[in-house]
Amino acid sequence: MRKIFLVEDDKAIREILEIVLTSENYDVQSFSTASTFKQRNLTVNPDLYLFDVMLPDGSGIDLCTELKEDFNNKDVPVIIMSAHAQLKQFNKICQPDDFISKPFDIDHLLAKIQEILVKN
Repeated sequence: MRKIFLVEDDKAIREILEIVLTSENYDVQSFSTASTFKQRNLTVNPDLYLFDVMLPDGSGIDLCTELKEDFNNKDVPVIIMSAHAQLKQFNKICQPDDFISKPFDIDHLLAKIQEILVKN
């Protein structure tokens, strides 16, 4: 079973994504803030990270940058989600593997996740 780490502060979006991704046979571990994400078990790496840009205590862009600089995580794909930004605004900063604009179509998100995981 493929593992996805999700960081999303909006409880409704986080819960919907957990339900949908779990129903698609992904093992989902979710976090509501950057600080709770940073407290995760560092010995467990997912197959994919899914980050919201705007978090109450940080940024998904900063999390992406940290992961891409970490030897143990640099090859794990990252998808960034945002209602306010576009990929070109931060692609040079953290270089995510993909970008999803909010609001998003759940089927489109699932297709992007599947496409990225097939590559890796």
